[in-house]
Amino acid sequence: SLVELQRPGEDAKFLARVICEGPECDLALLEIIAEDAQSFWEGVKPLRMSTVVPSLNDRVRVCGYPIGGENASVTEGVVSRVEMQPYRHGQGSLLAIQIDAAISPGNS
Repeated sequence: SLVELQRPGEDAKFLARVICEGPECDLALLEIIAEDAQSFWEGVKPLRMSTVVPSLNDRVRVCGYPIGGENASVTEGVVSRVEMQPYRHGQGSLLAIQIDAAISPGNS
């Protein structure tokens, strides 16, 4: 499958292909296939990802694109629960981390 990517506030669109998808966790890995793919990443700073599951009372940030929004959303809160939960898009369970702040639908 092919999709178009567009940076917020910019007119240029970049063609990308789906490398793999995980419908059970609502994620996909994309690769920009445009000749000027490097220009898509200009000025972008990578996020530092944790290598451990947060514990109760740890301060965390949730990033995503809420339904109906056109920009990324960042919510900060404190972990109040960590458990496995059934996922409605898949047949199994996924690790779920609940925080004490409201998270908009789509920020899965």
